[in-house]
Amino acid sequence: MAARLLSLLLIGASLLPARVTAAYDQKLTREFSQRLAMIAVENPDGITEAQTWLDPTVRVIASRAGGDGSPLDSEVLFELPARDHLRIDVRLKDARNPVRLTLYVPAWIHLAVRSVRGSVTVMGALAGVSVQTEVGAINLHLPEDSNSDLSLRAIDGAIETRLPLKMFGRTDGHALDARTGRGGSTVIARTSRGSIRVLPDAASRLASPGKGIIDAARPEAASIGANDTGSTARSPSSSDGIRPGEDVLKLEARLVNLNVYITDVNGKKLPSLKKEDFVVYEDNVMQEVSYFEPVTAPLNVVLLLDLSGSTEHKIKVMKKAAQRFVDSLKPSDRIAVAGFTRRFFIISSFTTDHRLLKDRIGDIKNRHSGTAYYDAMWSTLDLLAEANATRKAIVVLTDGVDNSLDHPDDSEFNPRHSFAEILARVEEADATIYPIYLDTEYEILGSRGRDGHEAYATARSQLQALADQTGAMMFKAERAEDLEGVYQQVASELHSLYSLAYAPRLVRTDGKWRRIGIAVSLPGARVRTKRGYYAR
Repeated sequence: MAARLLSLLLIGASLLPARVTAAYDQKLTREFSQRLAMIAVENPDGITEAQTWLDPTVRVIASRAGGDGSPLDSEVLFELPARDHLRIDVRLKDARNPVRLTLYVPAWIHLAVRSVRGSVTVMGALAGVSVQTEVGAINLHLPEDSNSDLSLRAIDGAIETRLPLKMFGRTDGHALDARTGRGGSTVIARTSRGSIRVLPDAASRLASPGKGIIDAARPEAASIGANDTGSTARSPSSSDGIRPGEDVLKLEARLVNLNVYITDVNGKKLPSLKKEDFVVYEDNVMQEVSYFEPVTAPLNVVLLLDLSGSTEHKIKVMKKAAQRFVDSLKPSDRIAVAGFTRRFFIISSFTTDHRLLKDRIGDIKNRHSGTAYYDAMWSTLDLLAEANATRKAIVVLTDGVDNSLDHPDDSEFNPRHSFAEILARVEEADATIYPIYLDTEYEILGSRGRDGHEAYATARSQLQALADQTGAMMFKAERAEDLEGVYQQVASELHSLYSLAYAPRLVRTDGKWRRIGIAVSLPGARVRTKRGYYAR
């Protein structure tokens, strides 16, 4: 924490190579003359707009209409964790007074934006774009002659495109993988309940500071979503096509999906069982298995990596072990890779291109920051929901110590989602979660004795709870050098999973716990699967 406080700068002319062109309560402008390569923005409640321009500098304008008069430079924080990396954090004192961010950037920039309710608009072709929101709309304006690879996901929202695209794989109103031109730069957009629009960018929009960028370089297209703060999600109505009683219909059609791991009495795996070998019970009532996949069926796996400060000296070994893990999975397995520090970020979307995955893992840089483990798990469940399939798993490498465990009295580290919320969501998810506990306790706490031990003990018990609930195992790596062997054990487990599904014979929305049991036509067989679910 101390290291982070030392690196966090409220930027002024005396601290960074930036010149202040205006600074007053409701408008703040910063310009950065050094060559930047990466900009990361977190603006949870306000609108964020970014557009390319011809100048090599970066200009950031923070503005707010109304408000209580508190200075913007106390709520809009700038940080340079590396000379070519700019981080912008909006930390509102009052969420009712959001800040609008407008960025003007050269085309070689890699841009990452995170929001909760605020809309995000990106205009122009950048070297790379990653946008994540919960309910905020995402608008991507791309030149028709751009060369980009797009991966777009709107889990409970919609995707609209008005640009000619070459589509790949499954495409529907919630998922789109496509390419413009020859492909090249990566454009990743994710939203839980917002919408995503891909629109053509006007060739005449590109401007330079000499043309009066604040006004002349803002085309009408930039106003898309401008009046939409995204502060509230639109309520469903009859015009949305939702009919009375539809929730009941959804529940009646619900399938309970199970991943099942089975060994004989000696612990030997049983890879040749058939659907007829399984009997499923819910609250001791036999159920009809309506869906079955053998251990050879493809998997959908998210590999989640803890890249916080506690792992910074192990990053090379961690990357090598993760690459070997990718190699150990089958060519047909679809894999996504994500990482987290105080922020969650996607390293690669779901793909069967193992070479691409290993290249992306090889490019990972340690980010020297805190550990927002709970929020990262929540975002990982969102990412996994994009895999429209049944055989889903999460493999998470972490010491499990969320910032809130290490700093229980510091509101700055309060997660958006508690562990109780994570566990409740996991109980309803169709995923098997394999935590790999990387033991950093002695290394981190060695000089502090038992001070802080309770946080690690809590973290271990929480990781174990996730594994137990989903029918998995928690693995432990005493040292980073042990990771490769542990990953191989996890891969072996994944390739031994059967997948079953059933529709409950008795449908009741009473919120009570439904206990699941499985019997196999083999004496002494040992079975592991999810324990049950709440009938909500």
